[in-house]
Amino acid sequence: MNPEVEAIRHHYEVSNAFYRLLLGPMMMYSGGYWDEGEPLRETHDLAQERKLDAFVELARAAGVDRVLDIGSGWGTMLDRVTRVHGARQAVGLTLSRTQKEWVDALGNPSVDIRVESWEEHRAEQPYDAAFCINALEHFVSASLSPKERTRRYQTFFEQVHSLLRPGAGFVLHTMTAERLPLNRELLKDLKFLQREEFKDCHIPHLYELTAGLEGLFDVVEIRNERESFSRACRVWLEYLAERRDEAVEMEGEEVVARFERYLDIFAYTLEDAYFNNFRVVLTRRGQGAS
Repeated sequence: MNPEVEAIRHHYEVSNAFYRLLLGPMMMYSGGYWDEGEPLRETHDLAQERKLDAFVELARAAGVDRVLDIGSGWGTMLDRVTRVHGARQAVGLTLSRTQKEWVDALGNPSVDIRVESWEEHRAEQPYDAAFCINALEHFVSASLSPKERTRRYQTFFEQVHSLLRPGAGFVLHTMTAERLPLNRELLKDLKFLQREEFKDCHIPHLYELTAGLEGLFDVVEIRNERESFSRACRVWLEYLAERRDEAVEMEGEEVVARFERYLDIFAYTLEDAYFNNFRVVLTRRGQGAS
């Protein structure tokens, strides 16, 4: 098995019941959009809905025929873009078999969830819009050289370009790591992420992404949203702390401790500006592009 697939399944094939405890009913594993002064925990689900609705608007995905979500998680975007925003079909790609089980159980006839990589996916017809929400961090191996990593991102953007109609919107949400002022604590935590929780997965540099998409997409917006993700991590840590005994009963002490540590690392590295969380809005270039 591809080591990237193994790493993804190591993290995402913990039980759906555990993730429901961790993430709450929205089952959305990325940052939310809170209004200033709102209590984070009490408005967590609303913040996630705001984020999804904003992404749909930015991708111009409301009412279109076909939408693609790459690394679609538990199908929250797939379900919302069809049920709330009127997209006629939404296709989701995941490598997690347990996530597919969850999405299938939603019973939404407009959603097609596939255990398939972005590289393998082929479309019968071009998509009208696409999303990739905090999944790109899993797609490129840290063992590659810098030149090979940039080429790999280019391959990703070439594939998305081939799946979209000219002028289609593509919203990418991804963490990035630029040059870090390393200290002992941070180095230790980064090693934990790299060797244990997200083994061999590379958090991209922004320049790798911009080099990869050049000539394929027009950049509409690049916006750093560190706070949205760090706030979500803090809420999930609260959920987990409140029901920790139940979580340990589900998955064991080792799994729960892993999640506590990695969520805390992500929260403080975003808060201290070690990591970024970029919203990148793109338009597919090509004949007829708007």
